Amino acid sequence: MFCCTCDKLLKRSEKDKHEDHHILENITDYQLEHPSEILPPLEQNKKEAQYLFSSASVAAIVNIFKKLEIRNVICIGTPRIHEHIQSNCQSMSSILLDFDKRFHNFFGPLQYCWYNLFNHHFFLPDAKTVFDDYLKSCSNVALIMDPPFGARIEPISLNLGTITNLLKKYHGTKSNLSVFLVLPYFMEPQVLNWLPDMKMSDYKVEYDNHVKFKNGPKGRKHGSPVRIFTNVSLNLVKLPEDGYRYCKPCRKWVAIENSHCRICNACTSKNGQTYKHCDLCQRCVKPSWQHCDECDRCAAIGHTCQELEFSKTCFHCKQSGHKRAQCPTLSNSGKKRKTDKNERTTKGAKYRKKQKVL
Repeated sequence: MFCCTCDKLLKRSEKDKHEDHHILENITDYQLEHPSEILPPLEQNKKEAQYLFSSASVAAIVNIFKKLEIRNVICIGTPRIHEHIQSNCQSMSSILLDFDKRFHNFFGPLQYCWYNLFNHHFFLPDAKTVFDDYLKSCSNVALIMDPPFGARIEPISLNLGTITNLLKKYHGTKSNLSVFLVLPYFMEPQVLNWLPDMKMSDYKVEYDNHVKFKNGPKGRKHGSPVRIFTNVSLNLVKLPEDGYRYCKPCRKWVAIENSHCRICNACTSKNGQTYKHCDLCQRCVKPSWQHCDECDRCAAIGHTCQELEFSKTCFHCKQSGHKRAQCPTLSNSGKKRKTDKNERTTKGAKYRKKQKVL
């Protein structure tokens, strides 16, 4: 049995000492191997945000690892992946690094480390040695990380750099770390700013204990907004046949609703809808948007023209007044271009006026 109040496994003889506590009884061998299925999830969203992958997402992610012939997996904040590999994958090993110290009751010291993913901190003195030893024994290693939503990407990128450097230290500069970072699609600009080698897969990651991030009547109309960002070439990341297809021009697997735009020469949808191309904007936009002549761009119907002005700085040029997507030094493909004075967006024009004043 397990005492949720004390966060510890108990013998039956110890039950009387925990009379007024929340106790889970009749725990099976399967549950001991899959503790995330019985432990109440931590619920402090800003600090812990413990959402757990659905069984379908676990199977899809592990299948990607198998196709890539991954042998070792570093699971950071992904206990369901670790549990599945430990129980079902004889040709694959894994180690779990997680902030939830309750896993110490179920996994041995070589399988689990109490860990903070934002500063690469191990809470117990021997855990760092355990992790280093695991890296030394690795070959063809992948890292999957599921950080809290809204987490800052900068410390995550530094952490990934630390682990990558350790792997190269032990196995040489030619060793590669296949990274799989699980985050909502709308965090793509932040991810690309700090991790420019990452690309976003169309796979929709679902969670058992998040109503909107799973299938069902209460889920989002267009599916989960959570995606996988990876440094692995997307043509190697095979997605499930149910709900996904292979796009030959893009040479990658995409969601069924993500139609290929011949003008953009890309599958442009990001949020689970089928985007439409706007000739005036020269890019694909959400199907519910319309082109606004006053704003000189596509926007939601009923918006207030020129009401909102972006006050933060661009991730690319570090100047204020516009986002990376509207950066005058970037084209849609991400390559530098010369700004055409006849094709200024409203925000770009405002930005240049401010510069003249300054």
